[in-house]
Amino acid sequence: QFISRTKQHTLTHTSMLKVSDIKAKLATDYTKACEEAEIKVNKALVRFFNTPDPDAKTLNLIFRGNHKLNFSSRLSDEDIIILTNVIEPYCEMVGHIDFSFNWITDHGAVTLAKLIGMVPSLLSLNLQGNDIEIDGAKEIAEQIKDNTSLEYININNNNIQTDGVLQLIHILFNNKNLKELHIADNKINHDGISGIMSVLGWHNNTLEVLNIDNAYYDSIGQEIAIHVAKMLQSNSGIEKLSMRKHALNSDGLYIMTEHLLDNNRLRILDLSCNKISFKGCEALGKFLLGENCVLESLNLSNNRTGHYGAKALALALSKNRTLRHLDMTTNDIDDDGLR
Repeated sequence: QFISRTKQHTLTHTSMLKVSDIKAKLATDYTKACEEAEIKVNKALVRFFNTPDPDAKTLNLIFRGNHKLNFSSRLSDEDIIILTNVIEPYCEMVGHIDFSFNWITDHGAVTLAKLIGMVPSLLSLNLQGNDIEIDGAKEIAEQIKDNTSLEYININNNNIQTDGVLQLIHILFNNKNLKELHIADNKINHDGISGIMSVLGWHNNTLEVLNIDNAYYDSIGQEIAIHVAKMLQSNSGIEKLSMRKHALNSDGLYIMTEHLLDNNRLRILDLSCNKISFKGCEALGKFLLGENCVLESLNLSNNRTGHYGAKALALALSKNRTLRHLDMTTNDIDDDGLR
């Protein structure tokens, strides 16, 4: 009981502090912890903490490794381990975590996951462009599976693979506030994609943006296409879907568009860098003419549509009233297709 009261007192005291004061304290504590552990101090991180943030209401941990000031000082696992320890007393103040494009591996991710689990009102988590694999993804998934505050998750460009993503999507069962999920470029295979589609088709209608670019299989085929198609037919939440580099062909796209005829939610569709020919454009044209179509942006760049595909879409666009943006660059469209 004494420990509980002491913790409550600490939380109350922390919530009364200004964010700038907390950041200054973190700079001091982090530097001291590095010196005690005989680890090199990341001066860019110290600079971040010492940067005034007078209007902030939450402690936002935003340290992007691709920023010009951080490019040569990316966070390592050692930095993450020490950082999470010094941040722990202030975890109830954390609102956003963005450690994208750093050098975090499973070792650092496991420690970071524990901190994530202690943050009661985390709104966004961005770990894009690190080196997190299956074990790290599982630890993060375990800590956020019952989270109901997260609105944005980005784990693009890691190596969490199918096993990692199947654990991660458990959050979709409970969290109805999550609006964006980005899990592209993670070597996710057929089982992973079909698992995601199953959850979104039957258990979640609140996610609005899904990025599953560059799946890890040779061809999407009709089997995967039907999973995506059924999800789009039954799901009433997805507004933006990105499926770049899925080896999607016209047969698969035909299956998807047939089910899209009942969809009145999808507004942005990115199918660039696939294998869509003019027959796929004919299928898309039928969808664009459907009475339920609300699509505003369509990206077909780097496909195989040719000028016949351009003509097929042109016919549909003459009657469609929703599409505002169409990208068909790098499709071998000649002058006849541009007319």
